[in-house]
Amino acid sequence: MTSWSAPLAVLTLTLLALVLLTLPTSVLAQQARVETELDRTELARGETVTLRIRVYGQQGGVAIDLDPLREQFEIVSTRSASHLRSVNNRIESWTDYMLVLFPLELGEQQIPPVGVAGQFTDPYTITVNEPSVSGLASGQDVHMETVISKESVYVQEQLLFTIRLYYTIAGIRNPNFTEVEPENTVVQLLGQPHQYEQLIDGQRYGVYEKNYVLFPQRSGPLEIPNIVFRGELTDGSSNFVFRNPNMRPVTAFAPGYSIDVKGRPDAFPTDSTWLPASDIRVEERWSDDITRLQPGQSVTRTLTVTGNGLDGAALPPLGRPEIDKMNVYPEPPVIERSIIDGNVVGSRTETYELVATENGSVVIPEINLPWWDVNNDSLRQAIVPSSFIVVEAPGSADIADEAATDPASDGAPGNLLQPEITDELLSGRQTPAWILSSVFALLALVALIAWWFWQRNRQTTSSKPTVVRTPVYERDIAEGQEKLAFKQLESSLAAAEPLQIRQHLIAWGRQYFRDAGLHNLDDLSARFANSELTASCQALQAAMYGSSQDQTFGRTERDQLSSLLSAERRAHLKNDQRLQQAQHFDLPPLYRQ
Repeated sequence: MTSWSAPLAVLTLTLLALVLLTLPTSVLAQQARVETELDRTELARGETVTLRIRVYGQQGGVAIDLDPLREQFEIVSTRSASHLRSVNNRIESWTDYMLVLFPLELGEQQIPPVGVAGQFTDPYTITVNEPSVSGLASGQDVHMETVISKESVYVQEQLLFTIRLYYTIAGIRNPNFTEVEPENTVVQLLGQPHQYEQLIDGQRYGVYEKNYVLFPQRSGPLEIPNIVFRGELTDGSSNFVFRNPNMRPVTAFAPGYSIDVKGRPDAFPTDSTWLPASDIRVEERWSDDITRLQPGQSVTRTLTVTGNGLDGAALPPLGRPEIDKMNVYPEPPVIERSIIDGNVVGSRTETYELVATENGSVVIPEINLPWWDVNNDSLRQAIVPSSFIVVEAPGSADIADEAATDPASDGAPGNLLQPEITDELLSGRQTPAWILSSVFALLALVALIAWWFWQRNRQTTSSKPTVVRTPVYERDIAEGQEKLAFKQLESSLAAAEPLQIRQHLIAWGRQYFRDAGLHNLDDLSARFANSELTASCQALQAAMYGSSQDQTFGRTERDQLSSLLSAERRAHLKNDQRLQQAQHFDLPPLYRQ
C-alpha cells in the first residue's frame, strides 16, 4: 500500500492541475453567452409580459441595468433561479432572471436593450390592445372594475368612487392597488376594504371591494388615475413557512375617469358658507319647558346640523346668539361623521346653556342656513323658527290675576259677559215684571257660573303637584349624565359658593367613576392619580370648613380646578379611544379556502 501512495498522489495533483487550467476558459466562454426570451408579443391592456434573461456560467448575482425599462413599463416583479447540469461529462451552469413588465401605454411598444454583465440584450416589439370584451370574460383569473357616482359634481360635493376586484382562483397574496390621490382633492377611504362572494352567470366569484369618497376643492377637470392591481395567485396550498412554487404574479387594470367639477353657482348667497349636499337639516332641542322661566333659572338648547353628502368638519358653526335678558354659555361643538347607505353623513352639534337674568319677554332669533340641493340643482334653506320665552319672578302670575278681579265682589270675578241694562229694561212701566225677573235670573246664573269656573281654576292652581328634583349629588348612574354633571360643575365654578361647587363636584365624580357610593370629597380626591387635582380638592374643602379667613376659593383656584378637571376628562377620553381601536380586528387576508 505504501508503494502505491506516492504515484497516486502525483496522479491526483496532475488531474487537479488540468481541471484548474481548463476551468477558467470554460467559465469565460459561458460568461460571454446571454440569451433572452419573451413569453408573448400581443397582449391586452392590463396584462403583463415576462422577459427571461439567461446568463450562462454564473452562479451568483449579476448586475442588470433596469432603468431603460422604466420609461414605458412598470416592473411588477423580478426573481431569479440558478441551474447546474452535466452533459457528456461537461458541466454547464446558468442563471435565469425573470422580469414581469406592465406596459404603461396602448399601442406598439418597444422593450429596449438591457445591460447585463457588460453586454446588451436584444430589443423586442410588443403590441398592447384594448380588451376585446368588457367585464368578466371566460377563463379570466382576475378582473377589476371601477364605478363613480357622478360624472359631474360641484366643487366640494361628495363623489363616491368604488374599486371591485373579481377573482376565481383559490386566493390572492400581497394585494396592491394604485393609490387614489387626485390633485386638489380630499380623499377618504370609507371604512375598511371588505370581501364577499357573488354569483355571475353561474360562476362564483370572490369580490374584494374598496370604497372612497372624494371632495374636489377646485373647479375644472378632476382626473382620477388608472387603477392597476398587482398580486400573486395561489392554489390555496401555500403557507407562511414554505413558498408555493406554483405562485405567480398577476395584474388587473381599470381605466380612470375625468370628472367635470362645476364652480359655486351665482344663485348661492355670497356671504354664506358653500354647502353642496343632497339634504341638510337643523334640529332644535330644549332641556326644559321654555314657555315660562324665572330669573336665574337655566335651560339648555341643543342644535344639531346633519348634512347628507358632507363631512361633519365642512358644516359651519351656527354662531353664538346674543339674546337680551339671557346669558349664553356655549359648549365645544361635537363634530361627527358616519356612513349610511354608502354615503357620508356629517353632523355638528352645538349646545348652549341660557340663564335668564331679568323679567320680560325674550325672543330666540330664527336660524336660516342656506344650502345647495345637488339632486334638484336649486337653493334651499334649513330653518329653525324663532322661539318666545317669558321670564317672570315667582308670584307675578298671581298678582296679575288679582288685578283682573273686581274688588267690589269680595274677590269674585268681575261681571264678565254682563249685558247692557237700558232704561227701557229697568222701567216697570214699559217692561213687564216677568221679563225683568228673567233678566236678573239670567245675570245671577251667569255670575254663578263665572264664580264656579274661577274657584275651580284657583283650586287647580293650588293643587298642582310640586316638581321634586333629585339633587345632583344623588342622581342615578346613567349614560349621558356625566356630560350634564360636568356642565353644571363648570357653571358652579363660574360664580357659585364653595358648598355648591362641592356638591356639583361630587355629583360629577359619581358619574365619572360610575360609583353610586361616592358621597364625600375626600373619597373623590383619592380617586385621582394627580397630586395637583388632589391639592385643589383639599383647597376647596379648606375654604368651606377652615378656620382662617385667608382660606378662600377665589377665581385663581376655580380656574385651576376647572383646567385640571378638563385635562383629566380629555386624558380619559383618549384612553377610551385607544382601547376601542385595540379591539378592532385587521382585515383578514385576501384568501379563500
